[in-house]
Amino acid sequence: MAENLVQNEKTELIKYIPPKGEFTKFLSDEDYLEKGRSWGLFNKNPKHDFLFKGQDFQVNVKLIGYETYGVTDEYHTIIIEFEDGNLTCIHPAYLKEMQSPSFKKVYTVGESETKISVEKKYSSETKVKETTSKAATKKKVDKKEEVSITLPTDKSHFNGSVKEFSTKYNHFNDSEEEIVVWENVAVKGEQDLVIGNAWCSLSKTLKAAELEVGKSYQFDGKVVDKKLNKEVKYKLNNPSKVAEI
Repeated sequence: MAENLVQNEKTELIKYIPPKGEFTKFLSDEDYLEKGRSWGLFNKNPKHDFLFKGQDFQVNVKLIGYETYGVTDEYHTIIIEFEDGNLTCIHPAYLKEMQSPSFKKVYTVGESETKISVEKKYSSETKVKETTSKAATKKKVDKKEEVSITLPTDKSHFNGSVKEFSTKYNHFNDSEEEIVVWENVAVKGEQDLVIGNAWCSLSKTLKAAELEVGKSYQFDGKVVDKKLNKEVKYKLNNPSKVAEI
């Protein structure tokens, strides 16, 4: 009983910003691992329990999804769930800061102005880091005389040929994951966008398609910047509607 009273007192100190309608849930354990790493919340192994802190309290929360914003949906707001089932939004950098033992700030959410000011603060920091990173990347690109590719953000239609079947170590479950390495991959449209080499997991859908090395296929999917090695810089997520050309 006493423990419940303490928990109720904690939750009364929190004002929530619930998600605006539907939000994106994690597609898989791999998606959770990839997003968590990109937010800087963990490195090699995934973490599932996080702390949400106020000035005089802390409670346990879990990540259950995220919202996207920005011109090309390049920024994320995490959706976290409290032990009592309540949901709220929080910027990834702020949640990361909360995990520090020295964190003692008050984070009240519930006023739109508060959310905007918090997100502006961390979005600005993110943009500064991204600008610095992009400048360094541009120098490297100029030096190597490479042409950068602007990847489509939506699901697209692709053509590509199977180069080989291989495996990739999966840190999440400590096992070797079957993968497909593609070549001559291109996004089909009014003007084809040539991706070149790419890779993807050998899913049930692809196994059912009975892919063969050297043959060309068309399929739907989404391409992301996730390197397999120096030659294979892009990953194809969730290929579907696979058909031989």
